Amino acid sequence: MKLAFKFLSIFLFITLVFLIYSSVIGFETKRFNSQIIKKIEKFEKNLEVELNEIKIVLNPFKFKINVKTVGPKFKRKNKVVEIESINTEIPIKSLFDKKVLIENLEISTKSLKIKDLINFIRVFNKNPELYFLEKVVKKGFLIADIKINFDQEGKIKDDLKISGIIKDAKINILKKYKISKLDLNFKYEKNLLALKDAKFRFNDQNFYSKNLNLTNLKKGHKIEGEIDNNSSELNNENFNIFLKPFFKDLDIEKIRFNSKNKFSFDINNKFQINNFNLISKINLEEFSFLNNFGFNKILPEIGKKIKFSNHKIELEYKKKALTISGSGNVLLQKNDD
Repeated sequence: MKLAFKFLSIFLFITLVFLIYSSVIGFETKRFNSQIIKKIEKFEKNLEVELNEIKIVLNPFKFKINVKTVGPKFKRKNKVVEIESINTEIPIKSLFDKKVLIENLEISTKSLKIKDLINFIRVFNKNPELYFLEKVVKKGFLIADIKINFDQEGKIKDDLKISGIIKDAKINILKKYKISKLDLNFKYEKNLLALKDAKFRFNDQNFYSKNLNLTNLKKGHKIEGEIDNNSSELNNENFNIFLKPFFKDLDIEKIRFNSKNKFSFDINNKFQINNFNLISKINLEEFSFLNNFGFNKILPEIGKKIKFSNHKIELEYKKKALTISGSGNVLLQKNDD
């Protein structure tokens, strides 16, 4: 009896030590490499996956095993993307079946060059939108976390989630429009790409956006959000880009303003914009231009320049109709009116 009790005590002690060790430290193995590779290849059959040894840690409370591999690589036609880690959970009961059931994959990337990532994806995806991105994106870095779930038959569920950050991105569009020093957080889920806390310079002017959403439509995308800017002063280059096409005879000297803007529009697969709506609240601190209008006969003491200051302006563009209202000071002669 004592011998049996002693044997049972030793067995329980060893079992307890094993559970603690496997739950805290874990073991390394290559047993699950082939299953993980098969799951990843469901996205692209010609994608090569290079895995290191996998570490398994027991989760006794969920009756699952946490599986993690560090430093894997994705390869395709001499293009390589380095991954920080791949994690998954496996039910303990499936270990006794012929087929191990992998319920999910969590892929975390290293800091990747955005341009290199686009080049890699285009090797097996010739989407024209990716070609456009490849041309306009000049630099920047991306870190992403990707979550993929599988059903009982091993098929990918329609609930892909991607989140991450973008740092120091630079985008040039049509040579005239340049976005630089772009930092933001992003999250993709159910055909919705949400951009948060974006900060960027647009043609040397600082802007920021708390929310910017891009929703997939059947024949394009819907883009809506908010973009604000603090006190900005347009230079000669920006005058020519933004204002000269609309005010060809206006010899602008200075514009200083800040604004809050809400907008939405649809863009189709041919990059044509429709249903554009805009609501802006503009604080026009100063707007001055040279007086080339021949008002001297009406206002003999009119100055060489006309100056608007401290204007509060509300602008709304909807259904191709523009409405502007506001008030402020105007300097035409010696005193503000």
